[in-house]
Amino acid sequence: MDELPFDGDIGSVAVDVAENCLMILKAAGTHCLQLQLAVHTPPTDQAGRLIVLETDLFAPQGPKPTAWLGSATHNLAFTPGGLERPILRFLLTSAQILALEAERRGDLRLEIQIRAVLPQATGHPGGTQASVHNDVAESRWRQQLENLGPALAFEQSIPFPAGDGPRQEAVDHLRSAQRRLGGNDIDGAILDARRALEYIEENSGWHWPGQSKIKEQRTQDERWAWIRSALADQTSGALHKDKLTKTFTYTRAEVEVLIAMTTALLRLVP
Repeated sequence: MDELPFDGDIGSVAVDVAENCLMILKAAGTHCLQLQLAVHTPPTDQAGRLIVLETDLFAPQGPKPTAWLGSATHNLAFTPGGLERPILRFLLTSAQILALEAERRGDLRLEIQIRAVLPQATGHPGGTQASVHNDVAESRWRQQLENLGPALAFEQSIPFPAGDGPRQEAVDHLRSAQRRLGGNDIDGAILDARRALEYIEENSGWHWPGQSKIKEQRTQDERWAWIRSALADQTSGALHKDKLTKTFTYTRAEVEVLIAMTTALLRLVP
């Protein structure tokens, strides 16, 4: 709980976040993150009949400063010595919800910065800013995400390896694959991905187990070698060098998957 002190004989308004109050509701094109405050007003008749709460919602962002999520304003009656429980609603995009999930480690920690204004007060109407924190249990947060169902689409980006290191050759092939795909050169894009797979085969250090070793006995790096081999086998279809592969026609989505999977494997190569 924190306090918002005011001038004169008004006193302080105490604010806190109610426990287990976070909800995420579906909205038109976005999502509504809902929190409930507990506002304790002082026993005074100098404040007027109205209190205006101006709030900003923040979330931690790793070693960086907290990230701003949204703002909300709420007007409520000033009842001397009373307790009010206003509900704050912040509109968040899917990207913001996904970013919260990506940054979260265990429970989710939120911060609300609150400013209060007493427009009918006899003295100065503004108080100092207060910050209250709300730790949302991981179980409750995950439940709220599940309740959104298909309204929230999770996407996982595959970081593209830097092109200034020993993997420059493979990175160049993958970039060429992306350019060819942009020009609708489907087979050419697949063959560039194949060249990146050849680099991975030569530099990964993954041991090929051979055909005689049963799959349950393959080591960890042998299993990665099998995955790389399966991708290379698929890309060989773009060569159209035999009677069967001459009929292969790849879609743009298939090429995107091959490039993404090859990029993901390249991340494992020193």
